[in-house]
Amino acid sequence: MQDAGTIPWIERLVGSPAVRSTYASLIAHVALLALLALLAADRTTPPRPPPVVIAMVDAAQDEDPGAGVELTAPADAEAASSGDPAPDATAPPPTADEPLPAALHPEMPETIASQTADFAPPALADIAADLPATGGGVATRTASHAPARQADARADAYAGRRGGARAPGARARGGSAASEAAVERGLAWLARHQAADGSWRFDLSGCRCDGGCRDAGTVASTTAATGIALLPFLGAGHTHVEGEYREAVTRGIYYLMSRMRPTPRGGDLCEGTMYGQGVATLALAEALGMTRDDMLERYVGDGVRFIETAQDMHGGGWRYLPGQPGDITVTGWQLAALKSAALAGVAVPTPTIDAACRFLDRVQVRYGEAYGYQSAQAKPATSAVGLLCRLYTGWENEAAIDSGLGTLARPGPAPAAIYQNFYLSQALLQRSHPVWPKWNQRNRDQLVAAQAGFGHELGSWVFADPDTAPGGRLAHTALAVLTLEVYYRLLPIYTKDAVETEF
Repeated sequence: MQDAGTIPWIERLVGSPAVRSTYASLIAHVALLALLALLAADRTTPPRPPPVVIAMVDAAQDEDPGAGVELTAPADAEAASSGDPAPDATAPPPTADEPLPAALHPEMPETIASQTADFAPPALADIAADLPATGGGVATRTASHAPARQADARADAYAGRRGGARAPGARARGGSAASEAAVERGLAWLARHQAADGSWRFDLSGCRCDGGCRDAGTVASTTAATGIALLPFLGAGHTHVEGEYREAVTRGIYYLMSRMRPTPRGGDLCEGTMYGQGVATLALAEALGMTRDDMLERYVGDGVRFIETAQDMHGGGWRYLPGQPGDITVTGWQLAALKSAALAGVAVPTPTIDAACRFLDRVQVRYGEAYGYQSAQAKPATSAVGLLCRLYTGWENEAAIDSGLGTLARPGPAPAAIYQNFYLSQALLQRSHPVWPKWNQRNRDQLVAAQAGFGHELGSWVFADPDTAPGGRLAHTALAVLTLEVYYRLLPIYTKDAVETEF
């Protein structure tokens, strides 16, 4: 047996009861911390992936934004494909009396065609496989006015946008060869101004513009800009699975999905303004309705959920921030998104629509013939929005709607009032109002005449419209193209059946 004085000091230290208790405590604390870390990891929301970036142009085109851009009107598609010299891009558009082509398969501008020649659009289910689940949405549907998902009926509602159906639709409802050529130039301008990450920006940053276009906007929301830029492509039949602009549409839709922020109240697409929520949700709902891509259902459902929870619970409208007392313009975009989502098969709660109708009641003038912004003080633009919203909600007072539309249309379309004319054209056409043919001809021809015809701004519009000034050239171009597409868009929220049927 060793004497205590001869035992090595290290053995005495290890054998000490105090040290043994310290070891035991340390091991217990490490195990506890590891367990807590595992629990926290399970509850952490995965970060949003960065938007996919697809190369847009080669180095030479980056140095010269306008290089290689040649626009070919639909009537010249055969000549362009046969190798004949393309017409001057700055030449006057076809006259309003020129007959429409039998089918519309326009050649893409050379630059855009070169970008998409080797592109095989992936299914959104594939490119979004790593996106975070946002929870809620259509998986938890409740009783609502949403119709059952009927694939064939839904596809028919969009049939007027595709292929050879566009020309007959335009011809039957008041379009012209000149207006269709203007649509194609507008789509080409929008495609050239998409940013490298798939978004569009009101300030025209991130694209090849590099200051080549004047009158940039100031609104910061990229979801609002991307949504409103996508709508004209969808309106002309271009989706993420078909059409000459399928790459641009795919990248834009993916960008919107990647920007959706999961919250307990639904999927937030605002980026600072409920305009962004409404416009982006509308674009996703249109894409869902046109393609029946079930992967989009979750995102549309979560967008609808956020719109529902952002509604002013007292007044029934929507404004810039969730819960604020509503205004008619923001409310109009939310109702358009809800209507399109419902007709695509996504649940829209009945109380949400009932409350929106109460808001319209509160801001109406002359028993519903006109509408104000936040109160019953009517103006032309807000009245146009309010009357179309009444059609969305299946309001039964058709006499008030027709009287209000007649009052707005009687002076003719004001050349600069793009926002008012965008809404009024939809409402007049859906009601088959007696003033529609004359009003439409004037509005159509003045839009074609106002389109930029040369330089980097070729195919775009800008108007002296105070209602849309913050959106700048991008918003004005999108609204102008959408107005010229009204003849064949046949978007469910704009069809006769839709405006006569409640949510």
